[in-house]
This record gives sequence, structure tokens and C-alpha cells, in this order.
Amino acid sequence: MIWKILISKGQSGFKAASIILLGILAAALLIQYFGFNYRLSLIDASLNVFLVVGGFLLLDNIFGFYVPQKSQRWLIVAMPLIFSVSTTFLSRYLLKLILVSETDYLHFVDYSIPVRLFLFFILYLSWAILLFFNRKLEDQIKTKERQEKIQQMSKEAELFHLRQQLQPHFIFNSLNSISALVKSNPDKAREMVVQLADFLRKTIKKNDQKWVKVEEELEYLDLFLSIEKVRFGHRLKTEIELSEESKDLKIPQLLIQPLLENAIKHGLYGVLEDVLIQIKFAEKDKYLLVSVTNPFELNPVKSKGLGFGLEAVKRRLYLMFGRHDLIEIENNNGLFKVTLKIPQHYD
Repeated sequence: MIWKILISKGQSGFKAASIILLGILAAALLIQYFGFNYRLSLIDASLNVFLVVGGFLLLDNIFGFYVPQKSQRWLIVAMPLIFSVSTTFLSRYLLKLILVSETDYLHFVDYSIPVRLFLFFILYLSWAILLFFNRKLEDQIKTKERQEKIQQMSKEAELFHLRQQLQPHFIFNSLNSISALVKSNPDKAREMVVQLADFLRKTIKKNDQKWVKVEEELEYLDLFLSIEKVRFGHRLKTEIELSEESKDLKIPQLLIQPLLENAIKHGLYGVLEDVLIQIKFAEKDKYLLVSVTNPFELNPVKSKGLGFGLEAVKRRLYLMFGRHDLIEIENNNGLFKVTLKIPQHYD
């Protein structure tokens, strides 16, 4: 930690250098207080400050690679004690080499050894505690980041799984219809095959996109509806209402298709007359509002549309936004309506 600060070319490095300089001046003034000249005080202070900084660097390296566990917390005290003793006697040895002729000052150094030892110990202990808690905090941050990354990957995997489930669901229905049309109406069967291939080509090509514009999503829906209209003929009627301000808004890709498939399934199956399915896009309070409305038979035995497609859309919205209030279901007077609220903050 301290080494990164010292070699930094920014303000952090300047602050560290300033602190070292102030430490030298403060120590020199303290020694001068005992009656020694400025030169001796500055030599002693500079030597001890640089020895302490060197000790800080060693402690930084030690705690950078190893964090004492609960049963080894005594090392937080033992290491500073070893460093303070080493610094004290190394300083005394070096001062004797440098200041050979300054006998009085060397006596002062010997006399002040207990005080120096205590001050070095306090400095090293404080630094060791700071390093320990800093490393613990870094480990917690890294653990949290890993957990968030795992959760994000899990969400993305589930979203991908949901999309992969929806595609075969639609393909199987289309293939069953093609199979039924092969003998009764070969031309329509061929038309449906071409449309299905076109739909799959475009959706697979864009499969890695999470968000698309509403106008682009409508292209997929038109392809989907054209396939369904081959299956059900004139009985399937659709009405799409698109407000001007909602055209450039964005939506998760292929989010509406399962709702349309659900509406067709529960609106046309078992019904002989024409069925109108309404799709509306609007913008309100920075939300894209999408509603799909279909009629259904008032039959208690029949499902009211709560199938796989609708549940998949609910789950997909929750995984993307972490909210349960983005889908609203209404069931009134023979009409089943699903309304989605799509927040316009997307990644």
C-alpha cells in the first residue's frame, strides 16, 4: 500500500513525500529541544525516519501476502515489536558510524534508547493494525464483487435459458401447423416454412442483443403474426397502436412474443368466430407501456392465460429489474389484458 503511494506520480505521492519531510523536521525539532545543534538533529531524524519508512514497506509486503488468522493475531503485536527493536539498534549502530567524533551525542542516543524503542513500537503497531484492517476490507470488497459477479452470471444464464425455452415452444407449434397444412393446403405450408425460416434467421442473428428499439421489435412481431395468420387464416385479426413518442424507446428483445402467443392460444383455441388481439405501445413517466388484449371464453375449466409464456415474462422482468410491479394482469368482461411497464434505464 505505502509503496504504491510513494511511487505514485499524482497527489498521493506528493502527500507521502510531504509527510516524510514533516516527520524529519518534527523529529529534528524534538532532538534540538534537548540542546543539540541543527546538523546533528537533522542527521538523527533523517536516519530514523527513513529506517521507519523502510520498516513500513517491509510490513506492507508481509501483510500484503499474508493476513494473520484468528489464532495468529499475536503476530500483529509481535512483528512491530521485532521491527522496533531492530530499528532502534540499527539506528544506534549507524549513528556511531556516522558521528564517530560526537561523543556527547552518542551518549544521548544510548540514554534515549527506551524512548526510541517505545516510539518505534507505537508507530509500527499502528501501521500493522492499519494494514491488517485494510487487507480485511479489501478481501471483503473482493468477496462481495465475486458474489455480485456470480449472481449476475446466474441471472444471465437463467435469462438465456428462458429465451431458449420460448423459441422451441413457438417452433414446435409452427411445425405442427405446417404438418397439418402439408396435405390440406401445400401452398400455405410452403409459405409458412419460408416465414418461419425468415423469423428464425432474424431472431437468431440478433440473439446477443439485450435491448432493441420498439420499431425493431415490431418487425419481429409482424413476422410472428404473419406465421400465425397462415395457421388461423382470417379468424386472427390484430390491431397495433404505436404512439409517436414510443417509437424510439427500447425494450428487451422478444419480450412481447410470448404474450402474443399466449393471447392467440387462449383467444383462438376453441373459438370459431373472428378474434381481435390488440397491442398498444405508449410512453408514460419514463416507462414504456405495452399492453396485449385478447378475448377469451368465460369457461371456468379453461385456463385464463397464466401459461408458461406469461410466467417466463414475469420471471424475465424480475431478473432484469428486481421488481414484481412491472406486469399487470386484468380479466374483465371476457377480455384478458396484460400490461408491461418497461423502465428506460438499460445496460
